[in-house]
Amino acid sequence: MKIPESKIAEVAAAADIVQVISQYVDLKKAGKDYRGLCPFHGDTDPSFYVSPQKGIFHCFGCAVGGSVFNFLMKMENMSFVEAVRVLASRYGVPFQFESGTARSRDERNRLGEALSVALDHFQENLVSSAQARDYLSERGVGEEWIDRIGFGFAQDSWDALYQRLAAVGVSPKDAVSAGLIRKKMGGGYYDYFRSRIMIPIRDINGNLVAFGGRIFGEGEPKYLNSPESELFRKRSVLFGLDGAKTAVRREGFFLVVEGYFDQLSLRIHGIENAVAPLGTALGPEQVRMMKRFSSEVVTVFDGDDAGIRAVKRAIPTFLAEGVEPRCVILTEDKDPDEAIRRLGVDGFRRLVNSSVSMIDFLLDSLASQYDLNSLQGRNLALEECLPVLRRIADSKERDYFIERCSSRIRVREERIRRMVFCSNNAGGEVAKPLQNRTLFDFPADERNVVRGMLLREGFIDRVIERGALKDMEDPVLVSLGRMMVAFREQHGGFDPRTFCHSLEDDTLASLVAGWLKPRPEEDDLRPEVDGDRVIEQSLDCITHRRITRRKAEIQERLKKCSPDSLEFTELAQELWAIGQRLHK
Repeated sequence: MKIPESKIAEVAAAADIVQVISQYVDLKKAGKDYRGLCPFHGDTDPSFYVSPQKGIFHCFGCAVGGSVFNFLMKMENMSFVEAVRVLASRYGVPFQFESGTARSRDERNRLGEALSVALDHFQENLVSSAQARDYLSERGVGEEWIDRIGFGFAQDSWDALYQRLAAVGVSPKDAVSAGLIRKKMGGGYYDYFRSRIMIPIRDINGNLVAFGGRIFGEGEPKYLNSPESELFRKRSVLFGLDGAKTAVRREGFFLVVEGYFDQLSLRIHGIENAVAPLGTALGPEQVRMMKRFSSEVVTVFDGDDAGIRAVKRAIPTFLAEGVEPRCVILTEDKDPDEAIRRLGVDGFRRLVNSSVSMIDFLLDSLASQYDLNSLQGRNLALEECLPVLRRIADSKERDYFIERCSSRIRVREERIRRMVFCSNNAGGEVAKPLQNRTLFDFPADERNVVRGMLLREGFIDRVIERGALKDMEDPVLVSLGRMMVAFREQHGGFDPRTFCHSLEDDTLASLVAGWLKPRPEEDDLRPEVDGDRVIEQSLDCITHRRITRRKAEIQERLKKCSPDSLEFTELAQELWAIGQRLHK
């Protein structure tokens, strides 16, 4: 059996060599590398080095070295195939061998050929569309860059690409699998991309794996990616990484922006070390891919509320992978494309050089939002930090962030640790691992609401109507609640048993199964205790907590407002309305 080369590259990109080797060797940071005692000879003076940028290890004492696969092979006495398979499993990369008939390889080749035909089609369309070329010119994309990047155009037609693919012998099945066409309900096929500027998406090795389409004219969504396929998994691709690798080694850091045109605009202006996720939040695999080249990262966010939320979401993902990113918050421009046009290359570089620690930015924003001289202000700031801290509860970076939070918002470390690691209803006991948690190891109100979604017909609608999921804190319960909402929308209804069977995560499936049939004496939603009333009361409690938090926030902001300002009047009116609601 043979492993496809593309799969080996995918596993290597996903695997964190420092994380893997740290399980066997005590590594210490040494500049951009890590250093420790070699496990393969009697090393007394650390001569064993690991380079995350190059993805290799090497011992200057015994000259042993190689990739993360080679390390596992030597340490565990396993074959190369076994090492690849182990790391694929550990890092969540779907794994399969090439069979004797090479069916998987043949399928990938066929999909690649279909994408190549589509690229030619889109590029020919762009040549014949003056309007599309004018649009790109207005965005600063000249003819040279159109050719270098491979821009194209999907015309406003339902089947132009389908006809082109059929004419050259690409089967509808392969075209569907490649994400280029879709089946019609009544039979036949239609083009997936229509009336869009087309941008090739390439993997880390420069292979074409998908397309991104930017709407040309009015319409939604503004950006549309190819659906995932045998060639394309969003979470394992960073847009622009294939072209940015060399620049990152030269510059020493990654610049992470949000969209295609932001990345392309920076590249066209000479900022070549920029990459972008593909329409989703940055994931762990993508951070690990960046760490192969540099652990220094600067992110660029908008300065609005959405940008602040993006910072909060990004911090745990980076910290869990051992990266403390810096960030730039745009206050005068809506995006990096607009910023570099206004500031020029030198001005934009100065902006990047002024970047600050993402953690410091978050803590500074809380200090400006709340009065940290008051107990109430410190409590509110701590509440903002807790969701971030809980997401990295198992990370080695946890203690570092706790120390920073404790120092900045002036709350004792012991209290923060207790709030991070203890259940709200466990009497101060340390929270158990998910696989060992019972009904009573979850916050009561949130547990009751999520179980209500699972067990009570129509209750999912009540939770959506009240917006309760965004007010909950337990990440497992929030995740389960969102999965139930998505399941109901996908299937047009909700059946608890079918939902349980759909869960691929064994731990979550076991948890839900236990909730469907708990011990009678432990079930606080059973009919004899009026479970329906308990669920409604729990939903009210979650809403009440949100309103109470908002009341405290308004009171803090009123202290900083002039009584003559419009903001003071609006806040006072909102505070009065909240008071009326709380005293009903």
